[in-house]
Amino acid sequence: MHQLYCITDNVQTNITPLVGNISWSSDVSQLGDRLNFSIAFNDSRFFPEIPVEVGSSIVLKNKDEIFRGIVVTSSQNGRGSISYTCLDYAFYLNKSKEIYQFNKISAKSALETIFGDFGISIGRVASIDTVINKIYNNKVIAQIIKDILTTAENESGIKYTMEMRQNKIYIEKQEDLVIKATFKLSKDAQEMDVSKSISNPVRNITIENMKNSVKILIDENKQIEKKDSKLIGKYGLLQEVIVAKNEEDSKAKNIAEKVLKDLGKVMEDNTLSMIGNDAVRAGRLMEIQEPVTGMSGKYLIKNVKHTLKNGIHLMQLGLGVK
Repeated sequence: MHQLYCITDNVQTNITPLVGNISWSSDVSQLGDRLNFSIAFNDSRFFPEIPVEVGSSIVLKNKDEIFRGIVVTSSQNGRGSISYTCLDYAFYLNKSKEIYQFNKISAKSALETIFGDFGISIGRVASIDTVINKIYNNKVIAQIIKDILTTAENESGIKYTMEMRQNKIYIEKQEDLVIKATFKLSKDAQEMDVSKSISNPVRNITIENMKNSVKILIDENKQIEKKDSKLIGKYGLLQEVIVAKNEEDSKAKNIAEKVLKDLGKVMEDNTLSMIGNDAVRAGRLMEIQEPVTGMSGKYLIKNVKHTLKNGIHLMQLGLGVK
């Protein structure tokens, strides 16, 4: 059973009995998760005091901790309700700037330096050997982290996912985050795959963002090109040009291959709803079999919104090809 706790002035209170709807969400385009909840109130002297205030810590638990963050906004209306918006502790990385000069150190070391400077506890940072040799001048920390990971992905072709779990940061290979989400209709019932509960599936297939030829411009007289002749023959030439001045040939080749791998395909932008499972988070991978629309295989969870109302846990997902 989901429980919501508030920590204010080092005092922890179980506020579950006061809370109406709860929702939490994540998105691959954003650093950090969001949680929203509401509390009904009245000015009766018998109504319990609400311990939640802006700056309070909020923890959502089920069997394990699902979310831990800070209340950033409260909104009270005249109909007897207060709504709260909470962000996990990646919030500070989105709102802070810094200057960094990394002189030929590994991406893993650069990331660990950043997290240490901002007091972010590390659960695990995958071994990322890509060399970072760059100056970040007055940049938002979240942007620096994304740039480091993008640099590593372009060089190695390996995609990474960053998550906050139990107030610790984790950066792991996306391919290692394949989830098997299940649900039970009752306490004693057999576990079932959540894909058996799919509703409202929509599958959008497009070549609008396809690139089947990639050119890397190293200097005025030198370029590296990678192309997919089969895709060009079928869909016509869709070319991407990337400027990488004075880049090593091997790295430029890796970048071209990685971009072609990511963009040289028919894209999908799908949505569906299903029974909720706490393990479903943006950036993870999930097997989907949906015969009506033809969705079949391993999909990237681009975004997900969980809702908890009257004890019923549902979720809405946005999916893309991995």
